[in-house]
Amino acid sequence: MSVQTPDIAIIGGGPVGSLAAATLSRAGYSVALFERGAAPKPDTTRPDTRGYALAAGSVQLLDDLGYWSSVADQATPIRSIVVSRRGGLGRVHLNARDHGRAALGQVVPAAALDPMLNEACRAAGVDLHYDSTLAGLDPAEGDRRTLHIEGAKDEATWSARLILAADGVSSPTRKALGLPVQRLRYDADALVFDVRPDRPHNGQAFERFTDEGPLALLPQADGRMNVVWVAPPQTCEQRLEQGEAERLRELQARFGWTLGRLRPAGPVVRFPLERVHAPDPVAERALLLGNAAHSVHPVAGQGLNLSLRDVAGLLGALRTGRQVDGTPAFAADPGAAAVLEAYAKDRRQDVGSVVAATDFLARGLLHAAGLRGHGLGAGMMAVDRLRPARDALARSAMGLGPLPRHTLAHLPAAGQGTP
Repeated sequence: MSVQTPDIAIIGGGPVGSLAAATLSRAGYSVALFERGAAPKPDTTRPDTRGYALAAGSVQLLDDLGYWSSVADQATPIRSIVVSRRGGLGRVHLNARDHGRAALGQVVPAAALDPMLNEACRAAGVDLHYDSTLAGLDPAEGDRRTLHIEGAKDEATWSARLILAADGVSSPTRKALGLPVQRLRYDADALVFDVRPDRPHNGQAFERFTDEGPLALLPQADGRMNVVWVAPPQTCEQRLEQGEAERLRELQARFGWTLGRLRPAGPVVRFPLERVHAPDPVAERALLLGNAAHSVHPVAGQGLNLSLRDVAGLLGALRTGRQVDGTPAFAADPGAAAVLEAYAKDRRQDVGSVVAATDFLARGLLHAAGLRGHGLGAGMMAVDRLRPARDALARSAMGLGPLPRHTLAHLPAAGQGTP
């Protein structure tokens, strides 16, 4: 049996795995990507109304890489965010113009972002394999690690200098690597669906904290709003059993009439909420990316943004300097221990702070009544009135932490990478 020997093998072809594959291939590495799903059919119109909420920092990341222009005309800008509490004082209004920006973020349809990243992989020369899952993983030997892939027709053996696990929160690759994680199953699920309000949303997003959990409405294309409604599992179960009209009446009672009457605009999907965090995402010649390394509560919409910064952080850790023509030079061995240690050190603070912040927002603001509730309300009013505090909150929401922007902006175009 022949053994294929790419520099990098990536398990998982979602947005994080695909972005990693395309950019690492542009950096000059030979990359093979394995995705358990079927190959996309470009001429098929998918009934997919999901939207990815990208913070301004993630939009900047995609723009630096040259990908944003392909999806920009299908994105909906988030021009302002209103944070409030149901049944209590306290409200914070973040407006992009106050911070010198046209938008705090963008909502991009999954039906636009996913095909764009797939095409980016093809253009960059990534070796794509669909209907493929990890069947086994051998210990590292020398400068490579062997993985066994079960495809639609047979099983094949691959040997890579670096294996990236981007196969989601349940990550079979993480389990095969034996990397431990800290898990917390929240006493909450999320119902996700679209509504169409009577009044235009004008690019306004809402995050409303209730005694059940956060309730978010994000602006979508065609006047729709995407609802992320967090509540205890038994409450979500009851709402799923309700008729559509009754469920919308309850949502309206909890959200209010700021946008006028809310009307149904799509099916309801339920997600269990769990925090998963791998404190050490590195194994010998292997690395966890995205949800395989950290899955956070959806409050504040930070999960995908944090994962995209993983990809940028990996490119930064791989960079060794600058070539004569100004383009970045990258490590010859992408799986070297020094590279992976540098990555883990660089990402530790960002990941840890987002895990802690979303956990506090998810649990710390529940049942904030009495003196605690008054204190929280006073704090929110103070943030709304104090420009430095509001700037800090906006900067956090926009995900404008440090990124290796020179590396991203000067990455060779597809097909021009140098090993």
